[in-house]
Amino acid sequence: MGFFSSVAQYKWVILFYLIIILFIIIKRKKFQFQAKFIALYRTKIGLRIINKIGTKYKRLIRTMGYFGIIIGYIGMAVIIVFIIKGIHDFIFIPEAPPPIAPVLPGVPVPGSPVFVPFWYGIISLFIVVCIHEFSHGIVAKAHGLNVKNTGIVFFGPLIGAFVEPDEKKLKKKKDAVKCSVFSAGPLSNILTAGAVILIFAFIANPIAAAYVHPVGVSFLEVEPGMPAEQAGLKTGVVYTRINNMTVTSVKDFIRAFENISVNETIIIGNDEENHTVTTTSRPENPDQPVIGVTVETRLSNEDNVLVKVFIWLVGLLNWVFILSIGLGLANLLPLGIVDGGRMLQVSLTRSFGEKKGNNIMAKVTIILLIIILVLLWPIIEATLSALINGVSSLI
Repeated sequence: MGFFSSVAQYKWVILFYLIIILFIIIKRKKFQFQAKFIALYRTKIGLRIINKIGTKYKRLIRTMGYFGIIIGYIGMAVIIVFIIKGIHDFIFIPEAPPPIAPVLPGVPVPGSPVFVPFWYGIISLFIVVCIHEFSHGIVAKAHGLNVKNTGIVFFGPLIGAFVEPDEKKLKKKKDAVKCSVFSAGPLSNILTAGAVILIFAFIANPIAAAYVHPVGVSFLEVEPGMPAEQAGLKTGVVYTRINNMTVTSVKDFIRAFENISVNETIIIGNDEENHTVTTTSRPENPDQPVIGVTVETRLSNEDNVLVKVFIWLVGLLNWVFILSIGLGLANLLPLGIVDGGRMLQVSLTRSFGEKKGNNIMAKVTIILLIIILVLLWPIIEATLSALINGVSSLI
């Protein structure tokens, strides 16, 4: 891809980050910089809401906060299992995708199995991060702690948010209160994901069933070198049949593959054309037949403005759900800098004393960071290769 075509493809991403850079330059005196790549911008935005909710509903919030501790430790166990599985796959199934991957909206990270569309990513991340951070502040206020600031933080190109409760007073609180405040963010993300499921079940799905009519499937992506491309399947074309089965949605497409085996020849087509495709598999799942496509449902009334708005909102909710789960679990990693690490540190200092507990926590953090870097190596390597090849192609 040439330089100008790359700029055209990622124009919104480039414009967004140019605005961010300009904002940091203009407001640089109000930023606090840490480790040269972390920039903090403190505000008072949202403090009134945090104080009002945390005071008015403090009994309910305290109860939910204590419940969050249980959820937090369960979530920590879940993410550790993912890490262990990632280590196993890294050693025995090198082609398997890493269990963790960086998210940069609008930018396909080489080697990463996750791509977040730009506007969906920016808006859903803003929603998820605000819910996460405000929850920390609300639980802190419910326990009588003042929240001094809110703000935005930049980790290089990545954008986040934060709240600042009174850390000195927090250290004097009981361990249960500390863990309650730390686990509030991940708990809120899990609850947000649950709320999205309810919205889909009781609002979005009934509306879709009544007003949205699927007529077939098309492919958002056809992977180079895979059977679909070799058979001549193309993006954007509406396909309605797999063998003798009528396919009107992604659900039908997946159901059709339930009775298809690896290395089996199938016919995918519509009323105008048919394509003969032989399925293959991927190393990480050798028993699952694949043809190398990303599928979407096509609708008879997809050009209707209201339908377009509805589909866009459903897509946004989908990414809110995905990023809520991802952010919630990521923050429960037993790393000293995130919520899970702070919870684990409280437990370790309680069990082994402050000095020994902090030493154990430091070792756990170092070991886990090394493991994460190892698991991310395929992505790092692919990114470096893409950068080098990109630079070479411009010379």
